[in-house]
Amino acid sequence: MLYTKQDTLILSAAGCAGTDPDSLESIMTGNDAGADGCCITVDLTADGIAVLCSQGGFSSPEGFLELREHEYFELRSAVSKIVTVGQAIEMAKCCPAKLAITLGNTAACAAVRIALSTADMLDRAFLYGYGLVEAARLKAQFPTLHIVGDIADTPQRPAAVVRAARETGLFGIRGRPECLTPELIEECCQSGLITVSTETSDIDTIERLISLGVTCIETSRPDRAYSFLPAHSAASREAGFTAPPDDTELWNQ
Repeated sequence: MLYTKQDTLILSAAGCAGTDPDSLESIMTGNDAGADGCCITVDLTADGIAVLCSQGGFSSPEGFLELREHEYFELRSAVSKIVTVGQAIEMAKCCPAKLAITLGNTAACAAVRIALSTADMLDRAFLYGYGLVEAARLKAQFPTLHIVGDIADTPQRPAAVVRAARETGLFGIRGRPECLTPELIEECCQSGLITVSTETSDIDTIERLISLGVTCIETSRPDRAYSFLPAHSAASREAGFTAPPDDTELWNQ
């Protein structure tokens, strides 16, 4: 998809509408509510299997099972539902939907890359959850992945922050809604970087983010957010994340 400032994608937060955050149901519920993509958290079991896990483990009749202390088949026998990253990616592909992936363990990055590549989903997904420096390190280690760097506060020099992100190969910048200022968004647009907001379901905030041209908005109420968007075309929903960084005219449409 050649995204412009007029394109905004709604990402359903893990556990949207009261679903289990580490379930296929969460992905499907977001899609049914009109979301363009979904957010998942991936972590590794003790034997290196990448699964959806946002809490560091799973509750069972025997108590809380730490993910990194148990092997996959141990967990599978104790937990009614455990979803591998491959299953989650295939579900998102069928919806079809974009994927925003948080890593509970950076060691899971290799497994995520393989699963995305196998499903031909590399251009439909990005990873986030790390500051600009750590995100740049991951990008250097896994150059085929789209990686978005997080900012903690509103940049005092947005042009410098965006330049650093672009020079290190990052795909975009993510921050709290109040950190995504018009100046930062414009700099990202001119540099071919996407902008991503952290989770919000506040109507006024969502409307502001849409009006500013934020690329991706994470929310636990995708149905509410979607109602404020202009009509989406089928092509926009089905395409991947591709925008030539040097073609800045796209951002001025």
